[in-house]
Amino acid sequence: MTGPNLAPQSLTRVCPSCHGFASAAVTSGLSRDHHGHLPTITVDCPACHGHGTVPARAVQMAGGRA
Repeated sequence: MTGPNLAPQSLTRVCPSCHGFASAAVTSGLSRDHHGHLPTITVDCPACHGHGTVPARAVQMAGGRA
């Protein structure tokens, strides 16, 4: 088979809330410092706490209920 190899399955998955972009720089846009830059703060995703991944769900056993 030609082409790229498949990535191995991981025990984590991308966070559905932030889609892997766990931290963002946010500015109020109200004032600038003496260099002309806007001050920013870093905000983390509340679902994954800034990691970008969440643990994978356990595999459901055969015959189990959904």
